[in-house]
Parts: sequence; C-alpha cells; structure tokens
Amino acid sequence: MATATLLAGCTQMPAPVFDATTPSGRLLLPNDGASPPWQAVNIRFKTPTSYRSDSVAGVPCIRAEANGAWSIWAAPVPPSYAGASHLSWRWFIPAAIPDADPATIGKDDAPARVVVAFKGDRSRLDAADRATMNMARALGGVEMPFAAIQYIWDAKTAPETVLGNANTTRIKKIVVRQGGVGLASWQSFDRDVRADYRRAFPGEEAGEIESIGLMTDTDSLGGKAEACYADLALGG
Repeated sequence: MATATLLAGCTQMPAPVFDATTPSGRLLLPNDGASPPWQAVNIRFKTPTSYRSDSVAGVPCIRAEANGAWSIWAAPVPPSYAGASHLSWRWFIPAAIPDADPATIGKDDAPARVVVAFKGDRSRLDAADRATMNMARALGGVEMPFAAIQYIWDAKTAPETVLGNANTTRIKKIVVRQGGVGLASWQSFDRDVRADYRRAFPGEEAGEIESIGLMTDTDSLGGKAEACYADLALGG
C-alpha cells in the first residue's frame, strides 16, 4: 500500500491560537509561513516539503518547494469559523510535474493542493476506513481527518472532476484548474466547501472544518515542484 497515497491529507492539529478577522468578517490566514497558526504536518521517514515566506510578482506568499518530498503546511480553524462555507485563495504554479497523474497510484504528485479537513463521527465509518486510519497513525504518526477535500491543479483532468483515493473513501480531490493556461501567473479561486463536500461525499453533510492545509508533494515520482500560496480566507 502506497504510504504517500494512504496518508495524503493527514492532520494532527493543536488548539487554534489565531483568529485574524477581516473587515468583511472572514478569517484571513497570514501570507507569512513562519507566523501562527501555520505549522508542519510531517510523516515519519518522509523528506518534508520546504515551506517559507517569499514574494512573487509583488505578492507576499508562502513558497513550497518539494524535492522527492511530502508534507503539509496546515492551520487549525478557530471554532468561530468551523461552520464556514466559503474558502478563497490564490496560488502561483511555475510549471507542471511531468508524468504526474492524480488518479494513478505512484504518480499522484501535485504542484499545488489546498486541503480542507473536516471533523465527524468516526464510529459511522466502515471497518475498512477505520483500519486505514489506524494504519496511517501507526505508519505516519499523525491522524487522518474524518474527511478531507483536496483542491488540485492537473494538466489533463477536466475542472470540477472529483477523484477518489486508492486507499480510503474519506479523501477526495477536486480539480479546480486544468492544463497550461494560468501557469506562471497568479490564479484566484473561491469555493463553497460545503457544496463541494456534498458532491464529493454523496448523502453526507459536512461537519466542522478542522484545518486548512497547503500541500506540494513529489514523493511518488521523486522529482521537483514548487508553488506559492497567498490570501487564504474562510468565511460565510
């Protein structure tokens, strides 16, 4: 079983310590990767992706650089925003990852992902998903969320496509941009995460949002990738 695929989207977050509300009433996460509440979520025996503060085209941002690496840069969501619906962000992706395919085990690297982790009643899950969560904790030393959505860019897959995970039904990927258009420039996104959850997990309603994460990974194919993330905001 591929550890990278198994553990994608893991979270183990302490109590929230950050609540920067904008005039519009939204939670704005800092573009400074060294500031609270951003923190690393690493897997044992995996080279972590590097996340650091930077600026691209005049935009302060968090730069992610992966070289055969995997880790998440995550922020816990304060209780006052755990029921929010709307997430916006920008990212800058210089280039695609050759041969990457988010639907194929062993090729599911991504230059950029924004990960939304949700809380829920784990006793409702079937035995297979509970076993996967137990294995993730044993192998990686971190907890998988009850459910997670990963917003991704992909060279070939059509936007709005929902992709599964080979090892658990509790992680879904949603393609938000396709192909080379927009590479090497800032791209903006605004998603209704609860509407997306209903599409990704039919018959379910989203629980509280646990954390928001950034993820640039190349551990499957072993190559290099980078991306910059900015202006993540949650509210509504």
